[in-house]
Amino acid sequence: MALLEIVKYPDPFLEKVSKPVGEFNERLHVFLDDMAETMDYAGGMGLAAVQVGRLMRVCLVMTDDGLVELVNPEIIFKNRTKKGAEACLSVPNESYKLRRHHHISVRAQDRHGNAFERDFHGIEAVCVQHEMDHMDGKLINNPLDI
Repeated sequence: MALLEIVKYPDPFLEKVSKPVGEFNERLHVFLDDMAETMDYAGGMGLAAVQVGRLMRVCLVMTDDGLVELVNPEIIFKNRTKKGAEACLSVPNESYKLRRHHHISVRAQDRHGNAFERDFHGIEAVCVQHEMDHMDGKLINNPLDI
């Protein structure tokens, strides 16, 4: 495994929209492992591929059950909003108050291309929404777009 460089604001690469993953192979598996090592090393709770220089619809989220890999995720249900503080590995030393859904359901694929659905609540739901915003080129320091 290898540590990847985290792209930092104001790099315009962070505003690019990520593309769906079509190939589920060893290269993807290695990349996911490298992302996990990078996120752990940086002390993050989530990480999107665009944050490490790849325009792929891939993100990782740390949950109470462990690490969850989301490939090509889409939110299929959202409920209740709550305002709270968020931080970002790509916008270091900053925190922003944003309104996010407190409960979401996501449909995604795993590293092998198998489809699954999962519910996320509380901070885990916030983290998934944050990482999915990254895939759409949105940052927490521009809340008018979120």
